[in-house]
Formats: sequence, structure tokens, C-alpha cells
Amino acid sequence: MASGSGGRDPAWRYCTPLDGHKNGTICNYCGLTIRCGGITRLKFHLSHTDPHSNTKKCPNVSSEVKQEVKQLLEHKSKAKAKKAADMEEIQAELRGTMGGKHHTLVDDDDDDQGDEDVYMYSADMHPDERDEYREAVRASKASEWNREQVVGFMRGKRKIAR
Repeated sequence: MASGSGGRDPAWRYCTPLDGHKNGTICNYCGLTIRCGGITRLKFHLSHTDPHSNTKKCPNVSSEVKQEVKQLLEHKSKAKAKKAADMEEIQAELRGTMGGKHHTLVDDDDDDQGDEDVYMYSADMHPDERDEYREAVRASKASEWNREQVVGFMRGKRKIAR
């Protein structure tokens, strides 16, 4: 909820929401109307640090406010970078759970259905282990399908009984 009038971003103290524009703001120091870009663009306006150089710099903002807004932008940038690094680490861990080498095999035994089952196998998995794995996955899918059918049936009975 960083955007919108009165969001959690502390920079909302330095502007007024623009009526009729979801992300529009009016600078409390110079009165500049920013119709799009939201609170982030206002922060560029107040801090004089627009990376795209397409936002007018506020001529009336105090140096204290300018510094505070610069710190808000730096904090946001660091938080974004940390989140990206954390996501990359999680994805790397998930990729590592399947081992280093993989083979993707398509199960084309079931020609009667249009959708294909795709299985991931370790490169050194024995063919018998592959078959057992494939059967276990199929049994799990069948069990889940059966459970969903029973739940659906029971919900239908309850509707009729009411």
C-alpha cells in the first residue's frame, strides 16, 4: 500500500493526493502537480535525484527534507536488492534439490489423453527406479483426484439436503 493517498510511505507528509488521479500528487513545498508516478516520483522531485532525469527538482524543499527523502529512496533500493538476492538464493536452493544433472522425459504411454505427464529424473537413476517413481506419481495423482471427487460429492449432497 505504498501508493494511494495516505499510504504507509512517510513521504506522504510532503504532498497532497491529487483528486481524480490514483497516483497523482501535489507537492506541499512548490505546488507542482505530478499526475503519474505516485509517491516515488514525488520523492525524486523532493530529493533532486531522478535516475531518469524527467522530474522537475523542487526549488523550495529544505535540505533536511531533501536528505530524509534521499535516505528513504536509498533504504527502498537496498530493500529491493536484498529481496532480489533472497529470491535468487531460494531459487538456487530449489534447483539444487533435484541434483546437478536432470533428464526430462515425457510419458507417452497414455496416447488416449491429450495432456502429457512430465517427470524429472536424476541422470544416474536406474530405469527400474524410473518406472517405480512414475507409478508412485501416478498413484498420488489418482489418490488426489479421488479425494476431490468425494469432497465434491459430499458438498453436492449437503446442498440437496438443505
